[in-house]
Amino acid sequence: MVENLMNEHIILHTAFRLFTTHGIQAYTMDDIASQLAISKKTLYRFFTSRHDLVQQVCKQVAADYHQDMEEADKTGEGNLRRILAYMAVNVEFCKKTSPAFFTDLQKHYPAENVALTDKLDSVIEPRLLKVLEQGIVEGVFRGSLHPRLIVSLIQQHLKKDFEFAAELVNDYSKEEVFRQAQYLFLYGIIAAEAIPQLEIELSKYSLANRLEHTEKNETF
Repeated sequence: MVENLMNEHIILHTAFRLFTTHGIQAYTMDDIASQLAISKKTLYRFFTSRHDLVQQVCKQVAADYHQDMEEADKTGEGNLRRILAYMAVNVEFCKKTSPAFFTDLQKHYPAENVALTDKLDSVIEPRLLKVLEQGIVEGVFRGSLHPRLIVSLIQQHLKKDFEFAAELVNDYSKEEVFRQAQYLFLYGIIAAEAIPQLEIELSKYSLANRLEHTEKNETF
């Protein structure tokens, strides 16, 4: 029983990595079995079809995103810090996930695409709405904002930036595209009095990113 669960986990982990980094259509069940050095018969013991695997991968994508957002909830006090933490989760999600994954979902697995998109939206939207509403009351964000509309605009921009970043990959890193889009958005919603606070937080964010990249480079 334990061995079966371990095998299922390894198969799902491999499919997750392949699908989210290279797209779904790039891999048949034969390809996945080959990657795992197992027979296709063994693969089908755990997953009845690629469709079955896609459904399980989508559930894992949603679960990981939800877990990352829950970690962001624990960020230090202040709605400005919290919205920065949520945006950092989105940037990391988009960095790790290939647009081909969602393109293949839309084209070949529309039901799973709708279900996953709805799940991701249900995780991020109430969080953004809450910090915007509280931030307006605090005077951190501009009082003229319409929070629900802003949340919708953020979501649409994120989806477009996700696709646009893939087109600009030869000129700019995904991370840089999302960072610039993030700056544009934040300076659009911040109250004038809170701009110095925003710039301090962005400096911390940039420093943390530089340290992270340095550690990764030293590891390699």
